[in-house]
Amino acid sequence: MAKHTPTDRGYAVIFENDEGTNVGVCTAIAGGQPSDLFAVHTRMDSVKIEDGIEFSTVGKLRISNRPVAVHGEEGVVHIRPTTPSTARNIAVLPS
Repeated sequence: MAKHTPTDRGYAVIFENDEGTNVGVCTAIAGGQPSDLFAVHTRMDSVKIEDGIEFSTVGKLRISNRPVAVHGEEGVVHIRPTTPSTARNIAVLPS
């Protein structure tokens, strides 16, 4: 059975070091820098980014321009767009 991690939501921060690719998740960007980092996927084999997600480069960091969903499993991190939670709860009323 595959080992899965929970999906985190926030700004994705991709950075490299001598041991490989790392993807962090933070709650905010302050002064162009990640703030309140709460999760890190370390030494990942690959990062799969869905279409439409834009990143800014700040030094050696790539930071998503908007909050995203980040999920890791077996050496792969998936980064995908998020939708507002209210969008799932909208009911269409007759006019």
